[in-house]
Amino acid sequence: MQIIEMLAPAGTNCRSGRQRTGFRGITVHNTSNWSKGAGAINHANYLRGSGKNNYVSWHYVIDKDYAVRCIPENEVAWCAGDGNGDGNFKTINIEICDNSDGNIRKATDNAVELCAQILRRYGISNVSGHLFQHNNWTGKDCPYDIRRGNPYDWNTFVNKVQEKLGGKPSPSGPDQILTAGSKVRFNGVFKINEIIKPNKKYPNGAVGSYQTCYGAPCGTNDYIPCGPIGICDFNGNNVNYNGVAKVGGYWKCDKIFTVIGVELPTRYTKNGVAILEADGVRFRVDCGPLYEVSNS
Repeated sequence: MQIIEMLAPAGTNCRSGRQRTGFRGITVHNTSNWSKGAGAINHANYLRGSGKNNYVSWHYVIDKDYAVRCIPENEVAWCAGDGNGDGNFKTINIEICDNSDGNIRKATDNAVELCAQILRRYGISNVSGHLFQHNNWTGKDCPYDIRRGNPYDWNTFVNKVQEKLGGKPSPSGPDQILTAGSKVRFNGVFKINEIIKPNKKYPNGAVGSYQTCYGAPCGTNDYIPCGPIGICDFNGNNVNYNGVAKVGGYWKCDKIFTVIGVELPTRYTKNGVAILEADGVRFRVDCGPLYEVSNS
């Protein structure tokens, strides 16, 4: 794999020059552009052409031959979809090409190699907690191909990166272990799949999101009270904490919760389940979309 640099023009919408505020790791994407010829160089040329006017960018785009650096690693790339969140401001974003005339296995293998190189440069020898899917930040179905096992699944991708770092594969399973008393917040933007209108149990109403409860339909105790959440757009912008929840819309939540109890991982709840409380109602949520914060 050859690494080349084709930087987007400085001072444009896609490359504002804003500095990353830290390093949590790497966010992995698939381009989901299956057009013939939609390889790494063409994607880089897009950011140097008409794409420079859009608030969309990535640090690297990779195909079977090249890893092209489009935004310097120390700058923000608008790729994770979480606004001023950690995905954009604290991770390096990598797009893997899946063009029809490419080679998705070779491109993904090249991404494995690049991830290992980056993590090694930052002194990281254990990938746990340092590799993210785009899905982790916003709930978007990305990296689309990897999430469907093409050419292999996410656990395999992570283990391959760990092997490149010279260590044993990370065991599949939850990224974090929460306990009663843990402080957590929701990590990302979530689609509203079901709603409950205000009633005696839910004075502010409640939303059901399949991303937070292991799929459809929402269980009886899986609805999230609307009190602390804000209605927003797909990218987490234009947040309105007094907005009306509608099916098909999106929400985010900045509130820090204290975990009341946990249910350990099972075959069907691989991340485990946390029990939280809002509006006087306890509810269950997949631990995957939660981010543990300090007690301070």
